[in-house]
Amino acid sequence: MATKQQYEAALVKAEKLGLGSLKEQDLKLLMVLYRESSSLGNRARRVVDGK
Repeated sequence: MATKQQYEAALVKAEKLGLGSLKEQDLKLLMVLYRESSSLGNRARRVVDGK
């Protein structure tokens, strides 16, 4: 299980650098966030869905 900081770091990388620059581990963390119903989940959905 990853820490909250690891999830947030993966999300910030995705927001700043884009999905293509993420490593596999960061992408998995982002997809876990994608399924969450929280503010982090909302941010992850915006990054993945491109909105």
